Amino acid sequence: MKLTSIRSFISLVLIASMALSGCSLFKKKTGNEPMELKSFKETADIDKEWSRGIGKGQSKGFSTLVPALDGENIYAIDFKGKLVAMNSKTGKKLWSKRAVSPNLGLWGWTKNLFYREDPDPNWQVTAGVGAGKGLILIGTYAGEVVAFSSADGSELWRHQLPGEILAAPQTNGNIVAVQTLNGKLFALDAKTGERRWFYDNPPPVLTLRGTSTPLVTDTSVYAGFSNGRLMAFNADDGVILWDQRIAMPKGRSELERMIDIQGAPLIQGGILYIGTYQGRVAALARGTGASIWGKDASTSQTMALDVDKLFVSHSDGKVVCYSASSGEVMWTNEKLLRRNLNAPQVVGDYVAVVDYKGYLHFMNKADGELAARTRVGRKGARAPMLTDGERLYVFNNKGKLMALTIETDKP
Repeated sequence: MKLTSIRSFISLVLIASMALSGCSLFKKKTGNEPMELKSFKETADIDKEWSRGIGKGQSKGFSTLVPALDGENIYAIDFKGKLVAMNSKTGKKLWSKRAVSPNLGLWGWTKNLFYREDPDPNWQVTAGVGAGKGLILIGTYAGEVVAFSSADGSELWRHQLPGEILAAPQTNGNIVAVQTLNGKLFALDAKTGERRWFYDNPPPVLTLRGTSTPLVTDTSVYAGFSNGRLMAFNADDGVILWDQRIAMPKGRSELERMIDIQGAPLIQGGILYIGTYQGRVAALARGTGASIWGKDASTSQTMALDVDKLFVSHSDGKVVCYSASSGEVMWTNEKLLRRNLNAPQVVGDYVAVVDYKGYLHFMNKADGELAARTRVGRKGARAPMLTDGERLYVFNNKGKLMALTIETDKP
Protein backbone atom coordinates (compact mmCIF):
# COMPACT_ATOMS: atom_id res chain seq x y z
CA MET A 1 0.00 0.00 0.00
CA LYS A 2 1.33 3.43 -0.93
CA LEU A 3 2.18 5.96 1.77
CA THR A 4 -0.55 8.38 0.60
CA SER A 5 -3.12 5.57 0.76
CA ILE A 6 -2.06 4.69 4.30
CA ARG A 7 -2.42 8.34 5.40
CA SER A 8 -5.86 8.55 3.80
CA PHE A 9 -6.92 5.35 5.54
CA ILE A 10 -5.74 6.64 8.95
CA SER A 11 -7.58 9.92 8.43
CA LEU A 12 -10.80 8.08 7.59
CA VAL A 13 -10.44 5.90 10.71
CA LEU A 14 -9.95 8.94 12.95
CA ILE A 15 -12.97 10.76 11.49
CA ALA A 16 -15.12 7.64 11.84
CA SER A 17 -13.96 7.16 15.44
CA MET A 18 -14.89 10.72 16.39
CA ALA A 19 -18.28 10.38 14.73
CA LEU A 20 -19.02 7.15 16.58
CA SER A 21 -17.97 8.61 19.94
CA GLY A 22 -20.12 11.68 19.45
CA CYS A 23 -17.11 13.98 19.13
CA SER A 24 -16.83 16.83 16.69
CA LEU A 25 -14.02 18.91 15.31
CA PHE A 26 -16.23 21.96 15.77
CA LYS A 27 -18.26 23.07 18.75
CA LYS A 28 -21.92 23.49 18.01
CA LYS A 29 -23.13 27.00 18.70
CA THR A 30 -26.03 27.38 21.10
CA GLY A 31 -26.78 31.07 20.63
CA ASN A 32 -25.59 31.90 24.13
CA GLU A 33 -21.98 32.57 23.18
CA PRO A 34 -20.47 36.06 23.54
CA MET A 35 -21.09 38.01 20.36
CA GLU A 36 -18.07 38.00 18.07
CA LEU A 37 -16.39 41.33 17.55
CA LYS A 38 -16.63 42.72 14.05
CA SER A 39 -14.37 45.25 12.40
CA PHE A 40 -15.65 48.77 11.85
CA LYS A 41 -14.37 52.09 10.59
CA GLU A 42 -12.75 53.79 13.57
CA THR A 43 -13.45 57.51 13.81
CA ALA A 44 -11.33 58.34 16.87
CA ASP A 45 -7.72 57.92 18.02
CA ILE A 46 -6.79 56.39 21.39
CA ASP A 47 -3.52 57.44 23.04
CA LYS A 48 -1.95 55.89 26.13
CA GLU A 49 -0.44 58.66 28.24
CA TRP A 50 1.07 56.45 30.93
CA SER A 51 0.92 52.99 32.46
CA ARG A 52 2.06 51.60 35.82
CA GLY A 53 1.97 48.15 37.41
CA ILE A 54 0.17 47.87 40.76
CA GLY A 55 1.33 44.59 42.23
CA LYS A 56 -0.80 41.56 41.39
CA GLY A 57 -4.01 43.45 40.63
CA GLN A 58 -7.32 41.72 41.29
CA SER A 59 -7.54 38.33 42.97
CA LYS A 60 -8.83 35.29 41.07
CA GLY A 61 -12.13 35.59 42.94
CA PHE A 62 -14.68 38.34 42.56
CA SER A 63 -12.94 41.27 44.23
CA THR A 64 -13.32 44.58 42.42
CA LEU A 65 -10.56 46.88 43.60
CA VAL A 66 -11.22 50.33 42.18
CA PRO A 67 -8.63 53.15 42.09
CA ALA A 68 -9.66 56.52 43.51
CA LEU A 69 -9.12 60.02 42.17
CA ASP A 70 -8.65 62.83 44.67
CA GLY A 71 -7.50 66.16 43.28
CA GLU A 72 -4.46 65.60 41.06
CA ASN A 73 -3.63 62.27 42.69
CA ILE A 74 -4.80 58.74 41.96
CA TYR A 75 -4.53 55.85 44.43
CA ALA A 76 -4.62 52.12 43.66
CA ILE A 77 -4.11 48.87 45.57
CA ASP A 78 -3.69 45.20 44.68
CA PHE A 79 -5.29 42.29 46.54
CA LYS A 80 -2.05 41.57 48.41
CA GLY A 81 -2.03 45.07 49.91
CA LYS A 82 0.39 47.07 47.75
CA LEU A 83 -0.94 50.63 47.97
CA VAL A 84 0.42 53.22 45.53
CA ALA A 85 -0.15 56.97 45.20
CA MET A 86 0.54 58.59 41.83
CA ASN A 87 0.18 61.88 40.03
CA SER A 88 -2.89 61.34 37.85
CA LYS A 89 -1.53 63.38 34.92
CA THR A 90 1.93 61.86 34.66
CA GLY A 91 1.69 58.53 36.50
CA LYS A 92 4.69 59.50 38.63
CA LYS A 93 4.78 57.54 41.87
CA LEU A 94 4.46 59.71 44.98
CA TRP A 95 4.67 56.97 47.59
CA SER A 96 3.86 53.29 48.09
CA LYS A 97 3.52 50.98 51.06
CA ARG A 98 2.34 47.55 52.14
CA ALA A 99 -1.14 48.20 53.52
CA VAL A 100 -1.55 44.78 55.15
CA SER A 101 0.86 42.05 56.22
CA PRO A 102 -0.51 38.96 54.49
CA ASN A 103 0.59 35.36 54.82
CA LEU A 104 1.41 34.88 51.15
CA GLY A 105 2.40 31.21 51.51
CA LEU A 106 5.72 30.56 53.26
CA TRP A 107 8.16 27.76 52.51
CA GLY A 108 9.05 25.39 55.35
CA TRP A 109 10.98 22.19 56.03
CA THR A 110 9.69 19.11 57.79
CA LYS A 111 10.40 15.37 57.60
CA ASN A 112 13.12 16.04 55.04
CA LEU A 113 10.58 17.66 52.71
CA PHE A 114 9.93 21.20 51.63
CA TYR A 115 6.34 22.37 52.01
CA ARG A 116 4.44 25.58 51.44
CA GLU A 117 1.63 26.95 53.60
CA ASP A 118 -1.52 28.08 51.85
CA PRO A 119 -1.97 31.86 51.72
CA ASP A 120 -4.35 33.22 54.37
CA PRO A 121 -7.36 34.75 52.54
CA ASN A 122 -8.26 36.77 55.64
CA TRP A 123 -5.43 39.15 54.80
CA GLN A 124 -6.55 39.79 51.25
CA VAL A 125 -7.66 43.28 50.36
CA THR A 126 -11.17 42.99 48.91
CA ALA A 127 -12.36 46.60 48.99
CA GLY A 128 -10.76 49.85 47.98
CA VAL A 129 -9.85 52.45 47.32
CA GLY A 130 -11.93 55.11 49.07
CA ALA A 131 -10.32 58.56 49.12
CA GLY A 132 -11.20 62.05 50.34
CA LYS A 133 -10.60 64.62 53.08
CA GLY A 134 -7.00 63.46 53.54
CA LEU A 135 -7.95 59.79 53.99
CA ILE A 136 -7.23 56.64 52.00
CA LEU A 137 -9.56 53.76 52.94
CA ILE A 138 -9.51 50.02 52.25
CA GLY A 139 -11.33 46.90 53.49
CA THR A 140 -10.31 43.25 53.81
CA TYR A 141 -11.80 39.79 53.45
CA ALA A 142 -11.75 39.49 57.26
CA GLY A 143 -13.80 42.69 57.69
CA GLU A 144 -11.06 45.08 58.74
CA VAL A 145 -11.26 48.75 57.68
CA VAL A 146 -7.89 50.52 57.49
CA ALA A 147 -7.36 54.28 57.10
CA PHE A 148 -4.16 55.92 55.82
CA SER A 149 -2.97 59.47 55.34
CA SER A 150 -3.19 60.52 51.71
CA ALA A 151 -0.10 62.69 52.20
CA ASP A 152 2.42 59.93 52.91
CA GLY A 153 0.54 56.65 53.35
CA SER A 154 1.05 56.47 57.11
CA GLU A 155 -1.54 54.34 58.89
CA LEU A 156 -4.07 56.32 60.95
CA TRP A 157 -6.38 53.64 62.38
CA ARG A 158 -7.92 50.19 61.97
CA HIS A 159 -11.35 48.92 62.90
CA GLN A 160 -12.68 45.35 62.85
CA LEU A 161 -16.20 44.79 61.48
CA PRO A 162 -18.27 41.56 61.64
CA GLY A 163 -18.42 40.84 57.94
CA GLU A 164 -16.47 40.68 54.69
CA ILE A 165 -16.05 44.03 52.91
CA LEU A 166 -16.36 44.06 49.12
CA ALA A 167 -17.07 47.74 48.37
CA ALA A 168 -14.71 50.65 49.01
CA PRO A 169 -15.40 52.60 52.23
CA GLN A 170 -16.47 56.22 51.60
CA THR A 171 -16.01 59.38 53.69
CA ASN A 172 -17.20 62.97 54.02
CA GLY A 173 -14.42 63.83 56.50
CA ASN A 174 -16.72 63.33 59.48
CA ILE A 175 -17.73 59.69 59.11
CA VAL A 176 -16.60 56.68 57.09
CA ALA A 177 -19.46 54.60 55.65
CA VAL A 178 -18.85 50.89 55.03
CA GLN A 179 -21.14 48.10 53.84
CA THR A 180 -20.46 44.44 54.63
CA LEU A 181 -21.52 41.37 52.70
CA ASN A 182 -23.90 40.27 55.46
CA GLY A 183 -26.17 43.28 54.89
CA LYS A 184 -24.87 45.72 57.49
CA LEU A 185 -24.07 49.42 57.01
CA PHE A 186 -21.61 50.99 59.45
CA ALA A 187 -20.60 54.60 60.08
CA LEU A 188 -17.19 55.01 61.73
CA ASP A 189 -15.63 58.17 63.09
CA ALA A 190 -13.30 59.48 60.37
CA LYS A 191 -10.63 60.56 62.89
CA THR A 192 -10.57 57.58 65.25
CA GLY A 193 -12.29 54.72 63.45
CA GLU A 194 -14.69 54.20 66.37
CA ARG A 195 -18.22 53.06 65.53
CA ARG A 196 -20.80 55.86 65.43
CA TRP A 197 -23.88 53.91 64.25
CA PHE A 198 -24.94 50.93 62.16
CA TYR A 199 -27.96 49.54 60.34
CA ASP A 200 -28.75 45.87 59.74
CA ASN A 201 -30.56 44.80 56.55
CA PRO A 202 -30.43 40.97 56.44
CA PRO A 203 -29.82 39.75 52.87
CA PRO A 204 -32.10 37.30 51.00
CA VAL A 205 -31.29 33.59 50.78
CA LEU A 206 -29.46 34.01 47.45
CA THR A 207 -27.58 37.13 46.33
CA LEU A 208 -24.85 38.19 43.95
CA ARG A 209 -21.39 38.23 45.50
CA GLY A 210 -20.84 41.90 46.17
CA THR A 211 -22.39 45.00 47.69
CA SER A 212 -23.20 48.50 46.57
CA THR A 213 -20.73 51.27 47.39
CA PRO A 214 -22.45 53.81 49.67
CA LEU A 215 -22.79 57.40 48.49
CA VAL A 216 -21.78 59.85 51.23
CA THR A 217 -22.55 63.57 51.22
CA ASP A 218 -22.01 66.15 53.96
CA THR A 219 -25.41 65.37 55.50
CA SER A 220 -26.57 61.99 54.19
CA VAL A 221 -25.58 58.43 53.39
CA TYR A 222 -27.35 56.66 50.50
CA ALA A 223 -27.03 52.88 50.45
CA GLY A 224 -28.43 50.14 48.20
CA PHE A 225 -29.05 46.64 49.51
CA SER A 226 -29.38 43.14 48.07
CA ASN A 227 -33.14 43.08 48.67
CA GLY A 228 -33.62 45.85 46.10
CA ARG A 229 -34.03 48.72 48.58
CA LEU A 230 -32.33 52.12 48.43
CA MET A 231 -32.21 53.95 51.75
CA ALA A 232 -31.12 57.38 52.96
CA PHE A 233 -29.64 57.95 56.42
CA ASN A 234 -28.65 61.00 58.41
CA ALA A 235 -24.86 60.92 58.25
CA ASP A 236 -24.36 62.05 61.87
CA ASP A 237 -26.66 59.68 63.77
CA GLY A 238 -27.96 57.09 61.30
CA VAL A 239 -31.61 58.12 61.49
CA ILE A 240 -33.48 56.75 58.46
CA LEU A 241 -34.58 59.64 56.23
CA TRP A 242 -36.42 57.50 53.69
CA ASP A 243 -36.65 53.93 52.42
CA GLN A 244 -37.60 53.12 48.81
CA ARG A 245 -38.03 49.72 47.17
CA ILE A 246 -36.55 49.92 43.65
CA ALA A 247 -37.60 46.46 42.46
CA MET A 248 -39.85 43.58 43.57
CA PRO A 249 -38.70 39.94 43.38
CA LYS A 250 -40.29 37.94 40.55
CA GLY A 251 -40.26 34.25 39.69
CA ARG A 252 -40.49 31.02 41.65
CA SER A 253 -36.84 30.15 42.26
CA GLU A 254 -34.45 32.07 44.48
CA LEU A 255 -32.26 32.61 41.41
CA GLU A 256 -35.09 34.30 39.54
CA ARG A 257 -35.95 36.44 42.58
CA MET A 258 -32.51 38.05 42.93
CA ILE A 259 -32.81 41.86 42.70
CA ASP A 260 -29.47 42.99 44.16
CA ILE A 261 -28.30 46.57 44.06
CA GLN A 262 -24.55 46.34 43.40
CA GLY A 263 -23.77 49.57 41.57
CA ALA A 264 -23.17 52.77 43.52
CA PRO A 265 -25.98 55.35 43.59
CA LEU A 266 -25.35 58.40 41.40
CA ILE A 267 -26.44 61.93 42.25
CA GLN A 268 -26.99 64.95 40.03
CA GLY A 269 -28.74 68.01 41.36
CA GLY A 270 -31.75 66.84 43.35
CA ILE A 271 -32.00 63.43 41.68
CA LEU A 272 -30.57 60.02 42.59
CA TYR A 273 -30.06 57.26 40.01
CA ILE A 274 -29.81 53.55 40.77
CA GLY A 275 -30.10 50.20 38.98
CA THR A 276 -30.83 46.66 40.18
CA TYR A 277 -30.11 43.18 38.90
CA GLN A 278 -33.26 41.65 37.32
CA GLY A 279 -35.22 44.72 38.33
CA ARG A 280 -35.24 48.34 37.28
CA VAL A 281 -33.22 51.43 36.47
CA ALA A 282 -34.75 54.31 38.38
CA ALA A 283 -34.53 58.00 39.23
CA LEU A 284 -35.65 59.24 42.66
CA ALA A 285 -36.01 62.56 44.42
CA ARG A 286 -32.97 63.03 46.62
CA GLY A 287 -34.86 64.60 49.50
CA THR A 288 -37.82 62.22 49.80
CA GLY A 289 -37.01 59.10 47.78
CA ALA A 290 -40.13 59.65 45.68
CA SER A 291 -40.03 57.95 42.28
CA ILE A 292 -39.45 60.20 39.27
CA TRP A 293 -39.23 57.43 36.68
CA GLY A 294 -38.35 53.76 36.40
CA LYS A 295 -37.66 51.30 33.58
CA ASP A 296 -37.45 47.51 33.63
CA ALA A 297 -33.78 46.56 33.31
CA SER A 298 -31.07 44.35 34.74
CA THR A 299 -27.64 45.62 35.73
CA SER A 300 -25.10 44.85 38.43
CA GLN A 301 -22.83 47.75 37.47
CA THR A 302 -22.51 51.38 38.47
CA MET A 303 -24.02 53.60 35.79
CA ALA A 304 -22.59 56.79 34.22
CA LEU A 305 -24.10 60.27 33.98
CA ASP A 306 -23.50 63.04 31.48
CA VAL A 307 -25.83 66.06 31.74
CA ASP A 308 -29.16 64.58 30.51
CA LYS A 309 -27.82 61.15 29.55
CA LEU A 310 -27.67 58.07 31.76
CA PHE A 311 -25.55 55.18 30.42
CA VAL A 312 -26.16 51.61 31.60
CA SER A 313 -24.36 48.31 30.93
CA HIS A 314 -27.19 45.77 30.98
CA SER A 315 -26.52 42.26 32.24
CA ASP A 316 -27.04 40.83 28.74
CA GLY A 317 -24.37 43.08 27.22
CA LYS A 318 -26.57 45.83 25.80
CA VAL A 319 -25.37 49.38 26.41
CA VAL A 320 -28.36 51.67 26.76
CA CYS A 321 -28.55 55.45 26.94
CA TYR A 322 -31.56 56.83 28.84
CA SER A 323 -32.75 60.38 29.18
CA ALA A 324 -31.74 61.29 32.74
CA SER A 325 -34.83 63.49 33.14
CA SER A 326 -37.52 61.22 31.68
CA GLY A 327 -36.11 57.70 31.38
CA GLU A 328 -36.79 57.61 27.64
CA VAL A 329 -34.42 55.29 25.75
CA MET A 330 -32.27 57.47 23.49
CA TRP A 331 -30.22 54.68 21.92
CA THR A 332 -29.22 51.04 22.38
CA ASN A 333 -26.01 49.31 21.27
CA GLU A 334 -26.39 45.52 20.89
CA LYS A 335 -23.02 44.78 19.29
CA LEU A 336 -21.45 43.53 22.55
CA LEU A 337 -24.11 41.08 23.71
CA ARG A 338 -23.07 38.53 26.34
CA ARG A 339 -19.53 39.95 26.54
CA ASN A 340 -19.81 40.59 30.31
CA LEU A 341 -19.25 44.35 30.23
CA ASN A 342 -17.96 46.39 33.14
CA ALA A 343 -19.39 49.75 34.26
CA PRO A 344 -19.60 52.43 31.54
CA GLN A 345 -17.65 55.68 31.85
CA VAL A 346 -17.94 58.96 29.95
CA VAL A 347 -14.88 60.76 28.62
CA GLY A 348 -15.23 63.67 26.22
CA ASP A 349 -17.69 62.82 23.45
CA TYR A 350 -17.56 59.11 24.15
CA VAL A 351 -18.81 56.44 26.53
CA ALA A 352 -16.47 53.51 27.19
CA VAL A 353 -16.88 49.91 28.39
CA VAL A 354 -14.47 46.97 28.79
CA ASP A 355 -15.51 43.38 28.00
CA TYR A 356 -14.41 40.07 29.54
CA LYS A 357 -11.55 39.68 27.05
CA GLY A 358 -10.09 43.07 27.93
CA TYR A 359 -11.25 44.96 24.84
CA LEU A 360 -12.02 48.60 25.55
CA HIS A 361 -14.83 49.90 23.35
CA PHE A 362 -15.56 53.58 22.78
CA MET A 363 -19.02 54.59 21.55
CA ASN A 364 -20.25 57.99 20.47
CA LYS A 365 -22.37 59.18 23.35
CA ALA A 366 -24.73 60.93 20.91
CA ASP A 367 -25.85 57.81 19.03
CA GLY A 368 -24.05 54.77 20.49
CA GLU A 369 -22.10 53.93 17.34
CA LEU A 370 -18.68 52.32 17.90
CA ALA A 371 -15.87 54.83 17.39
CA ALA A 372 -12.68 53.08 18.52
CA ARG A 373 -11.36 49.92 20.16
CA THR A 374 -8.17 48.82 21.90
CA ARG A 375 -7.11 46.05 24.27
CA VAL A 376 -6.21 46.86 27.86
CA GLY A 377 -5.48 43.37 29.18
CA ARG A 378 -6.13 39.80 28.11
CA LYS A 379 -7.62 38.94 31.50
CA GLY A 380 -10.15 41.79 31.38
CA ALA A 381 -10.74 44.77 33.64
CA ARG A 382 -13.75 44.34 35.93
CA ALA A 383 -13.08 47.43 38.05
CA PRO A 384 -15.14 50.50 37.09
CA MET A 385 -13.11 53.02 35.13
CA LEU A 386 -12.45 56.58 36.30
CA THR A 387 -12.20 59.89 34.49
CA ASP A 388 -11.04 63.40 35.28
CA GLY A 389 -12.84 64.73 32.23
CA GLU A 390 -9.79 64.49 29.97
CA ARG A 391 -8.31 61.07 30.72
CA LEU A 392 -9.82 57.65 31.16
CA TYR A 393 -8.20 55.53 33.88
CA VAL A 394 -8.37 51.74 33.46
CA PHE A 395 -7.15 49.24 36.07
CA ASN A 396 -6.98 45.78 34.49
CA ASN A 397 -7.27 42.52 36.40
CA LYS A 398 -3.52 41.81 36.21
CA GLY A 399 -2.66 45.07 37.98
CA LYS A 400 -1.86 47.47 35.15
CA LEU A 401 -3.20 50.99 35.71
CA MET A 402 -3.23 53.14 32.60
CA ALA A 403 -4.34 56.62 31.56
CA LEU A 404 -5.84 56.97 28.08
CA THR A 405 -7.11 59.86 26.00
CA ILE A 406 -9.34 59.77 22.92
CA GLU A 407 -9.78 62.34 20.19
CA THR A 408 -11.88 62.46 17.03
CA ASP A 409 -9.96 61.63 13.87
CA LYS A 410 -9.08 64.73 11.89
CA PRO A 411 -8.87 64.37 8.10
